[in-house]
Amino acid sequence: MAVADTGTLEISNLAPSHGLAPDVEEWIVDGLTEALPALRMRSLFTLRRDMLRDADLITLAVETPRRSVVGALSSRWCTTPAGGGFLHIMTQFVGERRQGDGIAFAGTWGRHIEGIYESTSEFPELWVLKTFNPIVYCAMRGFTRVPDVAFYPDIYAERQDPRIVRTAERVAAIAAPGHTFVPSTGIIRGAGEPADLYPWLPESRDEKVNDYFAATTLPGDRMLCMLSIPTPEAAETILRMFGLTPTTPQVRLARSMLGDPAPAPAGRRDGE
Repeated sequence: MAVADTGTLEISNLAPSHGLAPDVEEWIVDGLTEALPALRMRSLFTLRRDMLRDADLITLAVETPRRSVVGALSSRWCTTPAGGGFLHIMTQFVGERRQGDGIAFAGTWGRHIEGIYESTSEFPELWVLKTFNPIVYCAMRGFTRVPDVAFYPDIYAERQDPRIVRTAERVAAIAAPGHTFVPSTGIIRGAGEPADLYPWLPESRDEKVNDYFAATTLPGDRMLCMLSIPTPEAAETILRMFGLTPTTPQVRLARSMLGDPAPAPAGRRDGE
């Protein structure tokens, strides 16, 4: 387990390929429940232990010397019908006392990206999460400052690219099967358990985003947020943002194989 020390906070990765030990699982759940007293975290983990048990990678923020978990980020690879894959972020939490300093949030993301890249030597082309939290939406959309990176649903775009909307429909069918997906808004109806996890809709510093969530979501709904990183140059920029060095001259991308195929050159027919 690699550990980064950021003062009173340790950031570490767990790769539970053979399952989490029961005492480790309870330590994570107890820490997050204590760190987020306003949320129904105990009910969440009664219903959704898969957020931990099915993860390929879990990144923890642990306060020292109490050894209490105050942040967690977990993800797993989802396979697509064409044989590609995308990264599904299953949980992202930072304790109330740590939400203002940014250390736990940036630290868990940086360590998580490092763990994924080191274990696969590839950078995911597509990052997906479901959220009820406008703050998480804003954090994900912040990656669009990197050239070539696209985000869905981008409420600031004059027009959402129809290709990324179609990709979102395909992703939703894999990440939230059995739930109604609304492509025009990004909302997955009833995908959140428990429906009353949040006692109120969280607020970000962006009023337009807050208003969008208020207008489109109901308790229990989740917004599908999707980050497309289609070029090696964009992937390298993100790696370097977190102080990571690419291991190859050109970053290799793990493709989702979910996008629309590129059109054939003019004057050619299918099969030529």
